[in-house]
Amino acid sequence: MSSDPALALTVAYLRLNGYFVLTEQELHVLESNGYRALTDIDIIAVRPPNPPGPAHHQLGLSVEECIIVTEIDSALDIDPTRFDVVIGEVKTAEAAFNPAIRTPGALHAALRRTGDLYTDPHDEVVDRVIAKGVATTPTARVRLVVFAGHGHIGPGTTVHLGDAARFIRSHLASHQDLYRITRFSDPVVGLLALLDKVG
Repeated sequence: MSSDPALALTVAYLRLNGYFVLTEQELHVLESNGYRALTDIDIIAVRPPNPPGPAHHQLGLSVEECIIVTEIDSALDIDPTRFDVVIGEVKTAEAAFNPAIRTPGALHAALRRTGDLYTDPHDEVVDRVIAKGVATTPTARVRLVVFAGHGHIGPGTTVHLGDAARFIRSHLASHQDLYRITRFSDPVVGLLALLDKVG
């Protein structure tokens, strides 16, 4: 878990929305005199194409319902029919992208890290992300997202950290019966749950 509270909040928010999350991925480029640090990517997140809800399986003569709790924030505009890939930057103040995150090298490295999700060639996907902040293929959507204190960025998607925290708290409040018996491993969710509990 990161010691950066804004990054930790972003990870908790994305996990609640059903994403698998990698953080602080360092990128280096090989030059004639050795390696050079290019940038680090705060967030690489992948959400599989499935709706939220319980899994059911046969248990003897009955059916058991098992759930990993997720909820989709409409602000993320998730399409449940394809993989959703977020290449993200976390800023506590004004929304802004590190210029290096929009370079072909950084985006190719991020796509490679997410596996073979794309039906279109990586070069085409990268070109569209650089130009528009998003690329959609039949199997996946890739987009640049900044998680920030305020402001908006374009091209790309902006999620305000305050909205992310409010979404988590609203989710916790509406599922109190479930969370009463839950032991939180995520410190951000645990803290927000405690704040709701103590008022």
